[in-house]
Amino acid sequence: MKRVGILCIGNDSPGINAAIRSAVVKGLELNIEIMGIKDGFEGLFNDELDVLLRPNVSNILHKGGTILGTSLYVPENEEVKKIKEKMEQYGMGSLILLGGRLAAKAALNLMKENIPSILIPATIDNDLSFSDFSIGFFTAVEHVKNALDILHSTAEAHHRVMIVETMGKPSGWIATVGGLAGGADYIISSAEKIDFDEIIKIIRKRYEGKKRFSLIVVESGVPIPEEIKKQCGCIESANSAEIIGKFIEKNLKEELGIEWRYTNLGYLQRGGSPTAMDRIIATQMAAHSMEMVKAGKNYHAIGIKGFSITEVPYTDTIINFKPVEFYLRELTKLFY
Repeated sequence: MKRVGILCIGNDSPGINAAIRSAVVKGLELNIEIMGIKDGFEGLFNDELDVLLRPNVSNILHKGGTILGTSLYVPENEEVKKIKEKMEQYGMGSLILLGGRLAAKAALNLMKENIPSILIPATIDNDLSFSDFSIGFFTAVEHVKNALDILHSTAEAHHRVMIVETMGKPSGWIATVGGLAGGADYIISSAEKIDFDEIIKIIRKRYEGKKRFSLIVVESGVPIPEEIKKQCGCIESANSAEIIGKFIEKNLKEELGIEWRYTNLGYLQRGGSPTAMDRIIATQMAAHSMEMVKAGKNYHAIGIKGFSITEVPYTDTIINFKPVEFYLRELTKLFY
């Protein structure tokens, strides 16, 4: 019987439990034993791991987070050699890595020391270049859409500009797709330069057209020019969404009496029960990882193109950043 370890690296994302469940169930079918490693590589070094059987993964499909826990720690240099020793100690032939860019970095570090692994993309940012989608992205977008639906009524009732801050820097995927799904009136992400004159023009046009409210989605940490910060009298530590709100107020309050309010969705985007799509792609990719283990195939990242699974050999390109598609950015502007 082959034995592999499964662990999470980086931030949690909804659907990881679905992937763990799928890997265990498929592994048992293929006579592969799965060892669940707690809290990423820290758990491996601390001997916090155990064999996972069907009862261990029963009733976790709908749960957010990860039953294994996770860690942002990525071993390097001499630390990587300790991983090989731990794998030999526990009889593990390879590792299944669940995570985003940190997991991709870890996979490359392991490959340098000839430590076999398979990477499954799990990040709400959806910014890994080798896959159309990553586990957790669909749920994060759903949370943004739901927030915009809820804030719409208050924005309309009080004739306010509502600014909603999302995660996802610098890819722009969550802000763009979540904003599009939630009917945002303007979307600002790191994927393109901010046109401050256009923001004012669009809000003014809406108010003059009797639409006396606006929903604006802003990606956390979007770059703001120094001249705009100075113009708004903002301190260095002010976040981008608040600076944009103050800019709108400075330019439109006296003219139109506009007030603005700010909501940071923060970690709400990473939590909760995973959507159907996140459960499905997690199940597909994890099951496929077991087929690869059975075939003795390692040093590959698993991706998804539509509903088809892909296998991408490890090279430095697996860590490449994927910005939101130009077509989607342009589509959002149809509704401004």
